[in-house]
Amino acid sequence: MPAVFGQAGMEHMRRYGTTQEQFAKVAVKNHKHSTKNPLSQYQNEVGLEDVLKARMVAYPNTLYMCCPTGDGAAAAVVVSPEKARQLGARVRVLASVLTSDPWTERDLTLPDVSTLTRNAARKAWELAGIGPEDLDLVELHDCFATAELLHYENLGLCKDGEAGRMIDEGETAHGGRIPVNVSGGLLSKGHPLGATGVAGIFEVTSHLRGSAGARQVEGAKVGLSHVIGLGSACTINVLGV
Repeated sequence: MPAVFGQAGMEHMRRYGTTQEQFAKVAVKNHKHSTKNPLSQYQNEVGLEDVLKARMVAYPNTLYMCCPTGDGAAAAVVVSPEKARQLGARVRVLASVLTSDPWTERDLTLPDVSTLTRNAARKAWELAGIGPEDLDLVELHDCFATAELLHYENLGLCKDGEAGRMIDEGETAHGGRIPVNVSGGLLSKGHPLGATGVAGIFEVTSHLRGSAGARQVEGAKVGLSHVIGLGSACTINVLGV
């Protein structure tokens, strides 16, 4: 798995001139976010130099650019619109999409980590009747720092080749134009595997309810939760109030 996202990161570097430092900034950002999340596995900041000098795992990803695995659980209760009104529930599912790898004539040595997310995003925007410009926050599958930058583009948060600029300019930091992984993400909140997807839904729902505490994205009305698993499958849920 590290090799898959290392290879994808190097391809992005070759095609768009993205640097290892830009990928490393993802880890710095998400670790900083985690200090405001009491549910995070790690709740400490790391500096850019610390990230870059850490043990190499699969270039360009160093140790701090790889998510930890751990134990965890998450749950979501989904009810009909009628029941939601009875309960006074405010958060609505605007779109819920699952995609898998498209058929190919050959068995790829390295899975395509982008196409099924792009396919899911396109369907999600169509179902929700909105676009990425309408989002107030995003929880995406940052299993590696390279993955987060790739998914900025796959989800349509920016044009192809602009992910590095987004992280440089702080657009995806808490308080930025489109905050990404204010929970700390998989890189710092942790990756409890089977619970990860629903944990992202919980995080977005907390912000839409205004109950996210110190990490609250003020005025959040629409959010997106994204999860991916090699094999491969992708789920996107767009939630709103």
